[in-house]
Amino acid sequence: MTLDHESRQAYLAARTCWDDVAGAMFTVFGLGKSGIAAANALARRGANVLAVDDKPEAELAGPLSELDRRVSVQCGGGPAGRRGDLFILSPGVGPHTKRFHEIQALAHAILSEVELFYRLDRAAMDGRGHPIAAISGTDGKTTTTLLMGHLVRQAGLNAVVAGNIGDPLCDFLDTMGPDDVVVAEVSAFQLVTCSALRPRVAVVTNIGADHIDYFAGDTQAYIDTKLKVADRMGAGDMLLINGDDPELGPHRDRLAAGVPFAHAVFTTRGVPARGFGFEDGVMWWAPGDGARVAILPMSEFGSLGPHPITGLHNVENALGAVGMALALGIPLDAIRQGLRTFELPAHRMQPVGQIGGVRFIDDSKATNPHAAAAGLEAVQLAPGDRLVWIGGGSEKDADFAELGELVGRKSAAALLIGQTAQRIAGTLPPHLHVEHCERLEDCVPRGLQLAQGAGVVLLSPACASYDMFKSYAHRGDVFRLAVAALAQAMAAKT
Repeated sequence: MTLDHESRQAYLAARTCWDDVAGAMFTVFGLGKSGIAAANALARRGANVLAVDDKPEAELAGPLSELDRRVSVQCGGGPAGRRGDLFILSPGVGPHTKRFHEIQALAHAILSEVELFYRLDRAAMDGRGHPIAAISGTDGKTTTTLLMGHLVRQAGLNAVVAGNIGDPLCDFLDTMGPDDVVVAEVSAFQLVTCSALRPRVAVVTNIGADHIDYFAGDTQAYIDTKLKVADRMGAGDMLLINGDDPELGPHRDRLAAGVPFAHAVFTTRGVPARGFGFEDGVMWWAPGDGARVAILPMSEFGSLGPHPITGLHNVENALGAVGMALALGIPLDAIRQGLRTFELPAHRMQPVGQIGGVRFIDDSKATNPHAAAAGLEAVQLAPGDRLVWIGGGSEKDADFAELGELVGRKSAAALLIGQTAQRIAGTLPPHLHVEHCERLEDCVPRGLQLAQGAGVVLLSPACASYDMFKSYAHRGDVFRLAVAALAQAMAAKT
């Protein structure tokens, strides 16, 4: 039976396996990496694709050069797309923006690039799709994603690590093998337009106050979106959820009331009856019926890499990844070896130098107060050591009150930069030595002085970087280079 255009669009929108999109009408809004990947994947499958971006063509030379020639292009404003199209939406377009509402009025359905990948991928695997391990939450997503990919590879399988972490998922559609495992970091920005995504395993790392502005201040909408990762889970699937996070409490109760998929908690406050825990310095797996299996002592986490891995937040990351790996059938011995050989990603509690007895640590990826608090808690000080904290950055309307109290307890001094410096200073206790610095580079020699010969200078900003830097990675690189330059200058004097 041949469907007319409108019926064909409706048919596709209702299906979760897209084995034939030839001739279907799509608008891809936003020519970032995910937009380019989505448009090209659809064009290769014969879809009629219009790519739209509000930037003028002169600013899009790079992206346009990567676009399939069969894709039509509209730049520089104007209509958001074609009426009745299936829209693939950039994660940068928030649900409360004028453009989003315009697209809602035009679209037959709105999908994220993650959702598009899921529907197209199922067609390549006889309706099953590749197994997906999806990592949602506020903090720890990147570390958990990289660790999960590492554990998959440790078992001799190929891991496609993509999503919010870097490369778009659609870039891998035509190159994956039948035994590949997809490890996807998924943000709230991507999940908000997902309706069919069904991971085989998933984890919700935690919920912290970050990007609430994207949801117009609606915290519950933000939490609900993070949990959409489990909306379509069913028999044979497994969800891991943080047992220590107060915001997730009601959702753990809902899971306990009965859902069609398996679930387990992970906690750093002992060992649950069923799930994953931490006690006496050891990570544990409790499969149920009172049984306990030792996974690994924390002292061995990262022990075969360049730096041992510390901090309870990294225990949480490890327990979530271990739970997903076990649910995918990865052997426990491979998991243990993977934990020993794992290296933390750059800019996440990464040692970047030492001058005398003072260590410099780059935690630039801590872009909100919740993540910065985890970094502060992870710092290990010897008796007599002093901690100098570097914080501040671009404004996201975050609440710094709890962080300010923690900085006051843990630190000997605080050096503040960026737009939020004054507001953060207002949350710090009167006894704490506080200075404002014009540049991050200025914080390095001053931090060395304030550490007084022994301790840690920690860059864990609690803010985004866009007021002064291109990205958190750029900020971390500037910090690392400033440490290296100071070390070289001091060595030249001796």
